[in-house]
Amino acid sequence: MTEVLDNLEDLGVYITDRQRRIVFWNKAAARITGFAAAEVVGRSCHDKVLSHVDRHGRSLCDSSVCPLALAMEQGRARTPRTFVFSRAKDGARVPMAVSVTPIKDAAGVVVGGLEVFREAASEVRDLELAQTVQRQWLPGPEQLARWPFLGHACCMAEMVGGDLVRVFPGANGTVAGLLADISGHGVASALVTGFLVSNLIPLEGKVRSPVEILQHLAGLYEQGGSTFHYYSAQAFVYDPVATRLHLANAGHPPPILLEEGGAGRFLDLPSDLIGLFEAREFATLELPDFTGKRLVIYSDGMTEAPDPAGRRLGEAGLLAACQRLAGLPPANHARALVDHVFAYTHAADPVDDLTALVLDGFGLARVR
Repeated sequence: MTEVLDNLEDLGVYITDRQRRIVFWNKAAARITGFAAAEVVGRSCHDKVLSHVDRHGRSLCDSSVCPLALAMEQGRARTPRTFVFSRAKDGARVPMAVSVTPIKDAAGVVVGGLEVFREAASEVRDLELAQTVQRQWLPGPEQLARWPFLGHACCMAEMVGGDLVRVFPGANGTVAGLLADISGHGVASALVTGFLVSNLIPLEGKVRSPVEILQHLAGLYEQGGSTFHYYSAQAFVYDPVATRLHLANAGHPPPILLEEGGAGRFLDLPSDLIGLFEAREFATLELPDFTGKRLVIYSDGMTEAPDPAGRRLGEAGLLAACQRLAGLPPANHARALVDHVFAYTHAADPVDDLTALVLDGFGLARVR
């Protein structure tokens, strides 16, 4: 078996014991990383050998979310959806696609782990380009400087995903926008977000009601613009002068309304997903005075995020986090919420895309 593994053409393979000491290192692993077997066998894989970093910038070798460590701890094989980045002997960062599995003895006890990896630079370059394009569709620094009452953050399950936050000028000085969550995640869902962005452009500067946004998107779906992915969406139109906020919902999770001082509750807006049914009626709600309030719109990946035991964070967990972090500025609030949910999962990557959009009226009460 070791002879077979040693002669795999393009697949690096290494095996560790339960303490993650490397006991086998094949020829392809040496070729990909530049480290000969004699330089690494007997050393711990986290002893400045691989120096794996994930796409979030975390050092995996010093963390509890190392894919190989998790495979041995949980006793099951894992194939992360995204890539890890290894340090080659010359110091270069090498993108890797990896698969890991525990090694068990005859009694089923985990005695070690095996990782198979291959160089994936060309794939990562393509996905990084797609990621750059998708990020340009999100609210940028200029928009957030123009509308400081807005904040958003996202962490995709893969390098690109199916969550979309889009804000743009509405009619008569209003600000319009939506958070949409496409079914699935990855490249296919990301392409649908691009379709939505391109078809929202005609509404800029014209839309008066969030229902117009959802009806426009539903009409496009019915015309065959997107036939494989249904999606939820929550749209808003906000008048920052009159401090009036108007919401419309299409099958999206209930938003959270926070009062300055800490109280919070969910707003009930039951309605259907776009594309799942033919209905064009969407639940609406108007807040005539948004002063001293804050609204948090989020994708369902936030409440459905599981911990290692499979327990979901749930609505109560998200509401508690929203209340605890409500003293932060809107952009920081959104970022802290996403980071909190990601940390709750104790995983290498989220199971689903995580996105939060915050609209803030707290500052209005202080000004008045």
